[in-house]
Amino acid sequence: MKTVFLDPVRQDLKDFRRYVINKFGGTAWAATRNKIADSIAQIEAAPRDGTTPPELVDFRMSGYYEVLSGTNRIIYKVDGDIIYVHLVVDARSDLEDLLARRLFRM
Repeated sequence: MKTVFLDPVRQDLKDFRRYVINKFGGTAWAATRNKIADSIAQIEAAPRDGTTPPELVDFRMSGYYEVLSGTNRIIYKVDGDIIYVHLVVDARSDLEDLLARRLFRM
């Protein structure tokens, strides 16, 4: 399987990296980055083992999954042999609010 990080996620990860390094240091970022990388490897090995994000159930959006990676949620869509990573967010974030802000940013 091929994994594609969508452009907004790439920017989110750059911002997240900057935040973690400034607030907690480079070692904390390395640990977080490694957890995310390990989670992506698990997703690639068994992409449909994730759970459907509860916020998306009412929209009946098929093919979307999430996994927890430390204190972060990775939300992705499986389309054929490609995994599209849509979000990497703090698990404590309000996902509905985040999705609304992202939609209006486009």
